[in-house]
Amino acid sequence: VHDSPQGSLFTSFTWKKVLENGTPFPQRIFGVFRKNELTGGVVLTEKRQIGRVAALNALLSPYLGFLLPPTEATKISDRISKEHEILSKLTAFLQKRYSQIDLINSPGLSDMRPFIQNRWKTIPRYTYYLDISNLTGLWEKLDGSVRRAIKKAQKSDMHIGVMPCSSKEIFNLLDKSLGKKGNVNPIPRSLVETIAASEEIKDRRVMIGARAPKGELLSVIVCVWDSRRAYYLIAATNPEYLSSGIHPLLIWELAGYLTTIPIKQLDFIGGNIPSIARFKETFNPELITHYRTEKWTSYIFKILKKSGQFIKSLKCEVKSLK
Repeated sequence: VHDSPQGSLFTSFTWKKVLENGTPFPQRIFGVFRKNELTGGVVLTEKRQIGRVAALNALLSPYLGFLLPPTEATKISDRISKEHEILSKLTAFLQKRYSQIDLINSPGLSDMRPFIQNRWKTIPRYTYYLDISNLTGLWEKLDGSVRRAIKKAQKSDMHIGVMPCSSKEIFNLLDKSLGKKGNVNPIPRSLVETIAASEEIKDRRVMIGARAPKGELLSVIVCVWDSRRAYYLIAATNPEYLSSGIHPLLIWELAGYLTTIPIKQLDFIGGNIPSIARFKETFNPELITHYRTEKWTSYIFKILKKSGQFIKSLKCEVKSLK
């Protein structure tokens, strides 16, 4: 994981323990071996649904999926041949084991041809990388609206910076933030509690918060990192304070904190929802493409699952109207 171009905190054994402590679903790590040497692998969440087993992504884990070895071959033909062989072995193995495979891969995996050739569906997704290596340069590149919001929040009487935040505070704020338009918070409290309190990642996690003078948590970012970059993992703001500028200020404070580690790059995790993408674009990040890979091996399971999701969406719509 450390050496692979697709490796991250989320495909590590450390994160496997975090997820298994915070959710009821097992994390699986499968490897491809050549003469007892590990040459590649895949990381996934295993879920039993409608009597079948599916290989899926995990909540608050932006990148799972396939891992390839670091490039050693001097010839591109040798490298591609080796990588395609590894991916073909893994896809064939997963197809025999699971009724559905749906994985969001790291931006480090760009060659989708083995999946296309095996009739997998490949869907481009987007995230943003923010260069935080030069804070002075970053400030100059921010949209004027962001700089004004940060200055506005700096003049407020709120307490802002690195601070301890309880998992209950974070979950309640996340619940309020995600539910502001009648949406249902899909993230279980147990997972938020594990990420916020886990000893496994205490040296790779920071909480940046904004509190009212009386102590109420108004905005929070939970950020984690690995040797490559940091990840904007959990972010929530009280809807009543969205115009206060506190969240842009928290991002600016986070950038400053990360440079002391030092971390030079922040992954904003996601640029697929238009309204959220527009907000992140005001920080002038770099747009990055990565891929979701999907394969159904049971059409009956697909029909049953899609029907269940449709019925569930109708129930949520009726509840929202009520």
